[in-house]
Amino acid sequence: MSLLFLLLLFLTAPLTAQLDWVADHPGTIVYTLDLTNVQQHELGVTVEFPAVPDGVFYVKMPQSSPGRYAQHNFARNVYDLRAKGADAGAVTVSKVDPTTWAITGHGGSVTLSYTLFANGGDGTYSGIDDRKLHLNMPASFLYGENLNDRPVLLQLPPDQRPDWEVATQLVRLGERRFAAPNYYYFFDSPTLVGRMLRDEFTVASGERIDTIEVALMGEDGRETFDAYVGWIERVVKAQQAVYGELPAFDYGRYVFLLSYNPWIGGDGMEHRNSTVCSAPIPLEGNQQRLIGTVSHEFFHSWNVERIRPASLEPFRFDHVNMSGELWFAEGFTSYFDDLSLVRAGLLDPEEYAANLAGQLNYVVHSPGRDFRGPADMSRMAPFVDAATANDPDNYENTYVSYYTYGAVLGLALDLELRQRDHTLDELMRLMWVRYGRPEIPYHIRDIEMALGEVSGDPAWAAQWFDAHIHGSELPDYAVLLKPYGIEVAPARPDSVGFHRLQLKESDGEGLRVSGTVYENNPLYAAGVDRGSVITSLNGTPVTDRASWDAAVGELKIGQTYSVGFNQLGEAKSGNFKAAAGPDFRSGLLENTGTEAAARRRAWLGH
Repeated sequence: MSLLFLLLLFLTAPLTAQLDWVADHPGTIVYTLDLTNVQQHELGVTVEFPAVPDGVFYVKMPQSSPGRYAQHNFARNVYDLRAKGADAGAVTVSKVDPTTWAITGHGGSVTLSYTLFANGGDGTYSGIDDRKLHLNMPASFLYGENLNDRPVLLQLPPDQRPDWEVATQLVRLGERRFAAPNYYYFFDSPTLVGRMLRDEFTVASGERIDTIEVALMGEDGRETFDAYVGWIERVVKAQQAVYGELPAFDYGRYVFLLSYNPWIGGDGMEHRNSTVCSAPIPLEGNQQRLIGTVSHEFFHSWNVERIRPASLEPFRFDHVNMSGELWFAEGFTSYFDDLSLVRAGLLDPEEYAANLAGQLNYVVHSPGRDFRGPADMSRMAPFVDAATANDPDNYENTYVSYYTYGAVLGLALDLELRQRDHTLDELMRLMWVRYGRPEIPYHIRDIEMALGEVSGDPAWAAQWFDAHIHGSELPDYAVLLKPYGIEVAPARPDSVGFHRLQLKESDGEGLRVSGTVYENNPLYAAGVDRGSVITSLNGTPVTDRASWDAAVGELKIGQTYSVGFNQLGEAKSGNFKAAAGPDFRSGLLENTGTEAAARRRAWLGH
């Protein structure tokens, strides 16, 4: 029987048949965990690699992780690595690069053991302690090169921490054993082990009934958890309405892995049939802050997990994939996460309208748009998506997050489509039917063609992409939102402002600039930089915040003034032209007409 046939059998067979096949198949790779030293953040891992090909066998630690777009050095927390060959024979282990070990003399099988240190825990990194295992699989487990299509079994000793439960999208086989059909699925399956609250509900999707499981590792009581599960169910159904159906989750189940406690990091990370949502705060009192991440990550079960850019395929464990479509995959998802909350009745339209100003202020006034449009901003992900570097950067002036950039473009496109009697929901449904449901990877051009089909105007779609995706133009949001009874206007049009200027008192010597001076800040042209200490403004000495505020209050928009400052040990001065602060405010208009209210209800659902 071929390995491919066996894999297909695994994906379609009932759980009992899956158990027989995974447990008995001679090619199954088995990971066994040792929890003896978890209080010191150490996890013992033993891996059995059967049927290893002759010659040098390479084992590697991943450098990339599903849902992340930057490279990570997971291998740095792996140590005490040892190996045995067939019949427990001695082998030679050589480290050939920072993430790879070569094993020779194995005789056709390898049993490998190592210690993993992990004291983090979020959507990217693992966390191990006396209360939990919070496992992101690429951050935890070595893999055998060229064995990607082998079935994988993860098992916990029954006598270690028997009161700890396991929550994961891996297939539960009983006796604390969990299976994946291959490495791709295994590395995409984060796993929580510990004491937790759990619940589930079912959702009908056509003739299919899907089970949605919710597991919470936290300190909250059952009543708080149950109410939050109700919120999650409302989000699931609101997003199902966008696409008309849920994805066909593998094995008929989707799992929300929630970790809200002081011993975890904040994050959200999508996976094929699950998501990790974590925060170092309790659920009680923070439901409104936390549900947005839940909404964002679940929307990914369509958009990015199945409606997937070709640039992210095939996913590799040993390097990152660069994508020019993240403005759509992440950004449009960011647009729909808050929109879903409004439609689910979890976010007031008034609050939604007021929150728009924050996104618009960031994107519209960012000097980064002078350097790159959203497609090129997406290609920056390997440098910015939780990537690490020691040298400073100038991203405040040259970069705009594809999350927020895409979100405000999604808002614009939705409103422009509604002017044409169509909606962005229609575009997402078409992308789902054409690319997501059959899991055919797409390119940017495919989104443009789908937009042309939905709008009935391919020429307009091409112009929209040229201006807003390949270029960096933005529409007038005040004009777009006014028909819906939402106002966008300058926050302080009559006051001189210095865009995002961060100042810190410097022992009476002046005010130190503690952040980037943005290129559209008037002081940029005067030569003021991060670290400069401002000593005078328009000839008035500046010694503290009060003297600065008083001097600014005397300035007139449009007039030129001087600024004195110390920089790199030298006294300097420069001139600038005073301007109003560019920031917007937004909110619902009072006395909205019936037509505007009807348009807003059709869009927001309320």
